[in-house]
Amino acid sequence: MFAGLTQILLEQLPLGICVVDRQFKIEVWNYFFADRTAKPAAEVIGQDLLQLFPNQAALLRKKINAVFLLQNASFSSWEHQPHPFEFSSSRPITGEETLMFQDLQFLPVEHDGVIVSVCLVLQDVTALASYIQAERSLKAELEAEHSALTVLNQKLEAAQNQLLQSEKMAAIGQLAAGVAHEINNPIGFISSNLQSLQDYSNKLLQLTDFYEKVVQKIASDKLYQVQRQKWQQLQYEFIKADLPELLNETCEGVERVAAIVRNLKSFSHVDDSEWQYANLITGLENTIKIANNQLKYKVQLHRDFPGNLPEVYCQPMQLNQVFLNLLVNAAQAIEEQGDVYLSATADDNELRLAFRDTGCGIAPENLKRLFEPFFTTKPVGSGTGLGLSLSWSIVQKHHGRIEVSSTVGVGTTFTVILPVRTTTEPAV
Repeated sequence: MFAGLTQILLEQLPLGICVVDRQFKIEVWNYFFADRTAKPAAEVIGQDLLQLFPNQAALLRKKINAVFLLQNASFSSWEHQPHPFEFSSSRPITGEETLMFQDLQFLPVEHDGVIVSVCLVLQDVTALASYIQAERSLKAELEAEHSALTVLNQKLEAAQNQLLQSEKMAAIGQLAAGVAHEINNPIGFISSNLQSLQDYSNKLLQLTDFYEKVVQKIASDKLYQVQRQKWQQLQYEFIKADLPELLNETCEGVERVAAIVRNLKSFSHVDDSEWQYANLITGLENTIKIANNQLKYKVQLHRDFPGNLPEVYCQPMQLNQVFLNLLVNAAQAIEEQGDVYLSATADDNELRLAFRDTGCGIAPENLKRLFEPFFTTKPVGSGTGLGLSLSWSIVQKHHGRIEVSSTVGVGTTFTVILPVRTTTEPAV
């Protein structure tokens, strides 16, 4: 009676239930899975779960092995892994078919105190996820409306910021250099210690491999049995496989932090606020790294830089600000996916840097006003209208100019033209 009731509940519950053994062979497969895969239980019982779902094999193997090794349940949330299985679900209210948001639980199944199987429980949380996402969207809209109400005050503050921009940039440069220096020191010894730790761990693993060979050569069944029991107790095989991977990932993370520090120091070095001869391509490359978060998701960068470009007498830090403004503007002009082409040419008198994007373009009536303070074609709350105005002022200070050409629906090209200055004083 109870067995029959259990079977009925197993088939009627709005949950996906699948039980697998240590070899990932399917032992239980309820209607929820059968309905969404079009594979009845009779067809899949005894099959390898990982072969049945090859795209999810890595996640499933990791979670199931963790249950056996750690003797505890495991969990996967929809906020971290929204769609582990490519099942569809109907959204509440609209009934729209969409990918199912899923919570997964991996529960140990014991027999006589020993875990013999793992029960995978899949819960469809599409409705909950939809409500949470809608709430977040509404919150974002409210924040946007609040931002729109404060635009006028932001414009007034931005006007003052423009007047103090040179001093502010110098202060930011000093702060960035100080922070980068403070971060660089601990990153240095962390990286060094990690490399030593990698070396030590490799040697320890080699030593344990050596001991294992010694035990095998002694040919003592009792000693070999003691060794295997101790390894299982300490989860040695798991640690041996996982330790090098953990250390490699940690070293990669430290190197990424170190690269960010190097880029930050290069972008806003205090010395670069002074007039000096500088390689503008080096400054542009550093600026690209700083702007990478704005670019990487939708922009394909193309570079055309000759190797014999002359150095320019300039304030590199301020020109980096110009490059940053033009790169960000190019990225924002591209709605989904597009290209930005960077090129440089030079003669004996001038160096020209072109920033061409494949974005939405600028209407002809707006081209004449681009460099006016507070003028912007961006939505309310998305810009102050001071980026291009400030860029124009900086380039003029360098006795240069900015030229613009644009076609709506095709793209825009900004060309920064700077003199290769030798004896002339900078513009005031």
